[in-house]
Amino acid sequence: MESVQNVISNAIAPLDFRRERQIVGTAEYVAFEVLVSKIIRQVLRMENKGIAELAAIHLVSIPFLGGAGAPFGDLQPVAGSDGYVTALKDGAKGVPAVLLAQWVIATAYKGFHLPWFTLKDVLVTAGAKSITRPLIRSVHGFIGGLGQDGVAVMDELVRRQIQQSNLRFS
Repeated sequence: MESVQNVISNAIAPLDFRRERQIVGTAEYVAFEVLVSKIIRQVLRMENKGIAELAAIHLVSIPFLGGAGAPFGDLQPVAGSDGYVTALKDGAKGVPAVLLAQWVIATAYKGFHLPWFTLKDVLVTAGAKSITRPLIRSVHGFIGGLGQDGVAVMDELVRRQIQQSNLRFS
């Protein structure tokens, strides 16, 4: 029963309207992810996914971030990370979560199916997800107190998911 409550808690935590900083963090996270994904898709002349579809994918990925990324280690805070390489590695830890979210969204549209991703789509997802975290690190000092708090709350949410994940090795 506790694991069922944990799944429900993780699913609704990013949208807990009682926590202003959590909502800001979720909105920032989704906005950055969508922006980077749109830019990369446009530069590479890939399938142009709409903003609403990308936002849904990245919003759905949040509950999976810690659990799916747990085998790759803990997450360093954006503000206190050792540098851009660490931020890039931490960003890449979220790729499985985004792929899971893409499958969930596709299942909602098409019904249950085996996931099918093209190599190009996986590479774009991995690249966009990986470079978003260093980008957030770059602008972190300029986004104001509430924005910085939102990023910190998102980091803490993912760290807690990692700590509670059954996929964690340590």
